Amino acid sequence: MERIETGVLALDEILQGGFPKGSTVLLVGRPGSGKTILAHQMMFHNASKNQKVIYITTLAEPPVKVLKFQQQFDYFDINKFQQEVIYHDLGSILRKYGTGHAMKSIEDLLKTHKPTLIVIDTIKTISDIIPSLLEYREFILDLSMKLATWECTALFLGEYSEEDIEIRPESAIADGIIYLSGLEEARYQKRYLRILKMRGTKFIGGENVFTISQKGIEVFPRLNPITDKQIYEQFSKKVPTGVPRLDELTFGGLQKGSTTLLSGAAGSGKTILALHFIYEGLQQGENAVYVSFEENQQQIIEGALKLGIDLKPFIDNRNLKLIYYSPIELDVDINIFEIQKMVQHFNAKRLVIDSISSFEIGMENKVKYTDYIWGITDYFKTLGVTVLLTHEIQDSANISTLTKRGISFVADNIILLLFMEADFDVKRYIRIVKMRGSQHSTKLSEFRIENNRLDIL
Repeated sequence: MERIETGVLALDEILQGGFPKGSTVLLVGRPGSGKTILAHQMMFHNASKNQKVIYITTLAEPPVKVLKFQQQFDYFDINKFQQEVIYHDLGSILRKYGTGHAMKSIEDLLKTHKPTLIVIDTIKTISDIIPSLLEYREFILDLSMKLATWECTALFLGEYSEEDIEIRPESAIADGIIYLSGLEEARYQKRYLRILKMRGTKFIGGENVFTISQKGIEVFPRLNPITDKQIYEQFSKKVPTGVPRLDELTFGGLQKGSTTLLSGAAGSGKTILALHFIYEGLQQGENAVYVSFEENQQQIIEGALKLGIDLKPFIDNRNLKLIYYSPIELDVDINIFEIQKMVQHFNAKRLVIDSISSFEIGMENKVKYTDYIWGITDYFKTLGVTVLLTHEIQDSANISTLTKRGISFVADNIILLLFMEADFDVKRYIRIVKMRGSQHSTKLSEFRIENNRLDIL
């Protein structure tokens, strides 16, 4: 099937390559949701000398005003204006002569320019002019048939809420419906894109976050692990942890492609163990990604040096990528997408996220937090990436606290670091709580951090 790209890379991936060519798609949402921006991004992406694009305004904003704002975006190309991207105002014709003359004007545009794509902004204006829903339905159906005859893909914009969509006649006629919405949070507005309908093609459903910047619209697809591509046979292989005694307790290390939850109180040694894990992989020739929500890149490099671990050569050789996200500016939907892309880009085989407790703080919806942790673990199984997630708990002596928010069930392995008082001193202990599909020690083993090194006794 031939397709027409939207010009938004992630949205095209969600749509399996773009809109089916010749389809009629409704792009709806409340005013200010980003409809006109997305339409223009698609227009300028597709316009060329051999592929004309037509943008029709009705009784919404005049073309001059639309152009004034659209020129601020990077995708706008003044050389294409009125040459490859044709602007036409239908408002005056609608006001003076009605929908019959408006249809004739659209037909003339199709004959003259033979466009690949036509955008009508907004279709709701025409529905306001036609008093009868039956007449309006016939107008939309007639328009869709004429566009299909010319093999022209159509994008109809409309200021509708999600409730409006269910009762609108154009919703039944349209081949596809894309709904843009927004949600005001404490620090900023979050924007969401959902594909409600798309005939003739598979697409990934659900809510996807998107942002608007000078580049235009960027979509961050929701976590969508493909479980049938997970290679569980890799669990028979083990990878060393970087702590020899821990490899003995785990009977050879961690299963390749598994996810390990490393839990403990603040100062229990989680980051030190995580750095050993990453360094071991780098020495084995594996690329790695280390994500921190608590220390920036320089702090991580300097902290590792105190352990005798020099990460700089691996960073310079592009074997290791350090990523730092400030907890203040955390946006989990976007951050997770970026982590996925970075792991794929570096062909990383080891991933550390230090710590997922920051995810929990950054998400108001705690049920969604659990879903995201599950999504992370299943997504990286498909890539054969061994993942270590650090997690801070308050009561490290109580194993039941590991089940907070229900995240312990998603991990293949659980390692607990804890403090215990003994002889007026505080001693550190490590316990392997769980290793899915593998034997492991259940003993409580003391460990020490001396000269910033972690040694299990």
